[in-house]
Amino acid sequence: MNVTIDPDLVKTVQQEVNALRNDMDQMAFEEEVNRENVEKAVHDSQLVLEELRERVAVVQHEQEVIKQDQCSLCDKVNTTRDQISDVQRRVTCLEDQQRSNQLQISYGNLNNIRMHNRRSA
Repeated sequence: MNVTIDPDLVKTVQQEVNALRNDMDQMAFEEEVNRENVEKAVHDSQLVLEELRERVAVVQHEQEVIKQDQCSLCDKVNTTRDQISDVQRRVTCLEDQQRSNQLQISYGNLNNIRMHNRRSA
């Protein structure tokens, strides 16, 4: 059987095969680029997550330090209040003693004046 092959048809088929091969190569390249982009995005995300973990750890540590400082400050405030109350009690006691001494001095001076007046009279 003698079959004639149309050279234009062969040329068209070869062009289509070449175009298909180029398309497949392009798709493989795009898939590789997509894979690399995804790997980079995952890697970048891991770096960001690690940085966030570190920042959270720092904030948690700072909160613990702040809580300890607050407790210490509260203790100091309470101690200072107690000391102020103690000083106020002492001042009140000293003021009372001073008034008492002034009354005794005044009473003693009055008695001296009376005795002096009696002697003079």
